[in-house]
Amino acid sequence: MLLLTTLLACGDKNTEPAPPPVGWHAEEGWSAQCYFPPDFESIQSTEGTSARRLARQEALESMMSQWKGEREDGVSFPNNYYEDVETTLLGRPDAIEPVSKKNLEFCKDVMAQGAAGDAWQSWLGQLPEQLTAGECLMPLQDTWFDYLDVGAGWQIGVPVCAGDKVRIEGTLQDKYRISREGDWMTVEGDGLRPAEDAPCQLESCTGGMLVGRFVSEDGAEEIFAIGSEMTYTPTAHGRISVTINDSTYFDNIYFQSGSITDHTGITVSPGE
Repeated sequence: MLLLTTLLACGDKNTEPAPPPVGWHAEEGWSAQCYFPPDFESIQSTEGTSARRLARQEALESMMSQWKGEREDGVSFPNNYYEDVETTLLGRPDAIEPVSKKNLEFCKDVMAQGAAGDAWQSWLGQLPEQLTAGECLMPLQDTWFDYLDVGAGWQIGVPVCAGDKVRIEGTLQDKYRISREGDWMTVEGDGLRPAEDAPCQLESCTGGMLVGRFVSEDGAEEIFAIGSEMTYTPTAHGRISVTINDSTYFDNIYFQSGSITDHTGITVSPGE
């Protein structure tokens, strides 16, 4: 009977492994604690979205406290590193989950194996760029207005995102000329072929007309005709600037009548 009781007792023994730790925890032999993030998916399924958001916030605050050196465990990173990461993660809270798991890996290497913190710090410094890779941070949402300087080259420089429809307009009532003895013209140009070294040599481009340039983030450039108005859709993130299609700018002047001098207005706005 005693043997049977003993066997039954052994059979009832719980042999399942203990659940992974959550929060600050250190294994035997570690120099200090690491933050163990919770199972965010489990929190979502059992407690809901609000609880998951709170768990993310707690994870971020916990990591920040260590990155700042507040835990006095030998870990302390430059303030611009953790401030940039915090700003990036606050705008992308779902990224806190994978970041907290990767952060734990670096912490384990340092606390459990005595590794230097250089790799951890390097990862933290590169994290904002990695998290925002491919994103456009300045989509065209507002209308830009400026006056065209006929005596200068590329100007204005409006940031745009891939796929933005960009409406570019130049006022037609304002006149200028691109040589001392030349005819007065508007943003539509003089109807003649441009000089060989003018920026736009497309068939649609004439001398003195308003032209545009798009430069992508990786440096690719495209020149295009504008005239009085056109809609341009970039295929990458970058900037749009404008100028008049001329080879020299020093002798360009606006038309003046009495005390009133023309100034061509440039409007860049979201298109439809």
